[in-house]
Amino acid sequence: MDPFFKQDIFFFITSAAVIIVGLLVSILIVYLIKIAKDVKYITLKAKNQADIIGEELSDLRDNIKEKGAAVSHWVSFFNNVYKKSSKNKKKLNDD
Repeated sequence: MDPFFKQDIFFFITSAAVIIVGLLVSILIVYLIKIAKDVKYITLKAKNQADIIGEELSDLRDNIKEKGAAVSHWVSFFNNVYKKSSKNKKKLNDD
């Protein structure tokens, strides 16, 4: 076989391999770009939802601060009533 002919076969096979690998790398890059866009969309969506949850928790905390005094007043009132009724029951049992 002629060495020049061997070189032609080698360069043909090498060129075909380079073209195939280039196409595969291009396809891989396209898929990676699509995945990166999806990840960006998901992270933005999660960030927006986290902001909404943070605002709602802030509103809840403000509500508890405003109405917490009223709740603590009722809790202390019922505790005092319970303590008084317990003392009265003890007195009746002791007598």
